[in-house]
Amino acid sequence: MKKTINILLSAVLTIGLSGCSDFLELKPQGSENSANFFESQENGVRAIIGIYDMLQLDEGAGPDGQWMGHHHDFIMSDIRSDDAEKGSNDGDYGAMWEMVGYTMTPQIGFASDFWIHGFWGVSRTNYALDNLPNVSWNPAVRDRLIGEASFLRAYYYWYLVRTYGGVPLFTSSVKPSDFGKVKRATLNECYTQIAKDLQKAIELLPEKGSIPTAETGRASKGAARALLARIYMYQIGTDIASTTTWQQVYDQTNAIITSGEYALVPNYATLWETENKNNVESVFEIQFGVGATDGAPGSIGTNFYNFQGNRKDDSGWGFNNPTPDLVEAYNVTVTNDPRLSCVVYGEKFNNGILYGAKKKYDRNEQGSDWLNRKAALPVKPAQAKASNRNIKVIRYADVLLMHAEACWYLNKFDEAKAKLNLVRNRARTSTYCMGYAEGKMDYSAAPTSVTLPDITSTGNPLLQDIWKERRLELAMEQIRFYDLVRTGRYFTALDAEKNTRRAPGATYGLGVKAYKQFPDLKANGLAKSIDGPNGNKVPLMPIPQTEVVAWGMEQNPGY
Repeated sequence: MKKTINILLSAVLTIGLSGCSDFLELKPQGSENSANFFESQENGVRAIIGIYDMLQLDEGAGPDGQWMGHHHDFIMSDIRSDDAEKGSNDGDYGAMWEMVGYTMTPQIGFASDFWIHGFWGVSRTNYALDNLPNVSWNPAVRDRLIGEASFLRAYYYWYLVRTYGGVPLFTSSVKPSDFGKVKRATLNECYTQIAKDLQKAIELLPEKGSIPTAETGRASKGAARALLARIYMYQIGTDIASTTTWQQVYDQTNAIITSGEYALVPNYATLWETENKNNVESVFEIQFGVGATDGAPGSIGTNFYNFQGNRKDDSGWGFNNPTPDLVEAYNVTVTNDPRLSCVVYGEKFNNGILYGAKKKYDRNEQGSDWLNRKAALPVKPAQAKASNRNIKVIRYADVLLMHAEACWYLNKFDEAKAKLNLVRNRARTSTYCMGYAEGKMDYSAAPTSVTLPDITSTGNPLLQDIWKERRLELAMEQIRFYDLVRTGRYFTALDAEKNTRRAPGATYGLGVKAYKQFPDLKANGLAKSIDGPNGNKVPLMPIPQTEVVAWGMEQNPGY
């Protein structure tokens, strides 16, 4: 973990980085160093924006000068699920194949990329939290900044824990004397600290509606509650020592619902366009802007969308493609679910039309017959790797579905169905995606009829309906992997989609190109998993071997 200590120690040198909002235009206050940096309130704000800045960093030089490669959430959570295929051409980013088939080793680049990024974020939050309690300026501003730093430290530790399991816990800046002496915390200890930070954030953060427009995108009380609910759900299914309950999930989601701060946007299709970022349904999203460069550290845009665009028309690299299994889940010939138009596009869907124009496609440059419509852009940005479209992390529809699931476990079946059907009702009254009709760049195209009736089931069928609705509503939003793992369905679902359905002679995804099969993925994945509650198996990435050696940590199973 030499990289980690450099990450943590470098925070004081790297606080003043770029951000997106006008409120960052602050003038330097004389000679500054790590000892006096927090003497001004303006610098306190700068320190917090430096933490948000890490959310924007797609790739770049790490704090020790070593390159930190791509670490988009969809690499971990969509591509490793039954919702998405690696994509691009077969030879591009072969390490993703290793992750799908669970043949990766501790030397895989992704292991270091996610590790560095997570701990660099932790380092910045610790630097802020070490200093903010002692400032002499406006206590209301101070407390809000402490709340934001607490939220963000929880976010970065959740980012690490869901990838590696228990990791070293640092709740203050690392000192050189700590090197090699901080042991790996247990998974439960990490979850306990994450919950503590989010509870502090809930106490100190304002509601979304009271955040000034110029500060849009900064964390709110609702964002902290929603993240805590999401983490509680995952902990319940993955932490064998957990005492967390579904009542705790219910309490957090119910507080969001009753706050009146959020609502579903009327038309699902509008969610996926740049002009509609930070809308009433947004609980937390990562902010991006238009800048003069697409390279770190100066870029304020993201490569998230370029990574997933169509290679044939030069709008991206073609990764993270929806699978036939996901497309079939919509059963669109029966339901006519308009949400599918927001999830896929391609030669075999709607005549290949995207944003009102028929596009060209090359099946050899994408992993399935479809590309991810939620990641499509109407126009290629001037800086291809620096789109200004935000990344949605949590939206209100997810809160309603989390609440419905908590209700099910608490035997509140009517309440569960009420929240579930709010989401379904919005779906059946939505249009197709923007530009669905050739020659038009609007939302005028809509299905003539939609068969998405209210859910009336109860008992176990109701739980299955909630899980299915989560898949349909949240497809390609970096959630599916975690839903499958926490509910104990992961290896069965993954093996069925990546192996059984792709066997020679199968009719899966019939087309010009067969789907790559992974016959050993279940055995490989189980060997790289830890035990969760109720027999669940929780797959983990390897900890970078350099970190294992430097800090004397136990490596994850199977590596």
